[in-house]
Amino acid sequence: MKFTLKRHSKRKETKNSLWQKFEQANVQLQYKCANWLKSKTAHFSRLNWIVVLFTFIVFTGGCSIYLIVKSFSGNTTKNITVTPITKPTNLVPTKEKPLELNTIISETEFEKITSFRSYMDSLGRSPTGKKTHDSIVLNRPELLDSLTMLENYYYSHLKN
Repeated sequence: MKFTLKRHSKRKETKNSLWQKFEQANVQLQYKCANWLKSKTAHFSRLNWIVVLFTFIVFTGGCSIYLIVKSFSGNTTKNITVTPITKPTNLVPTKEKPLELNTIISETEFEKITSFRSYMDSLGRSPTGKKTHDSIVLNRPELLDSLTMLENYYYSHLKN
């Protein structure tokens, strides 16, 4: 047990040391960048800094005012269109009662259903029939569910 604990602690140490190396590289990069900027702007006087600050404020303020005025003006070419949400025509209600069949399924029909179910299962299991099985399931997505529902209906009436 102690061996696994030591191994986990070594992993944490390597992660921490990797993270520490990344932080050190980041600090060194920031330091070099700050020194480069400091050397480039070392000859600036107080008046130069005021001009740079004033230019920055005027430029960013002008851009902001332009965007605000443009957004409130009525001459926008890109309007957002809102399309209403409609209820689909092929909607299947989910909270309805299940379909109640009033007819009784005969034994021959039930045998046909079970033989078709076993045929579909064998198609799904064989590598060559898998394509046919997938095609049937894709084109008739609720066929297998209907078969299950019919089998359950038959078994429920068999008890009665």
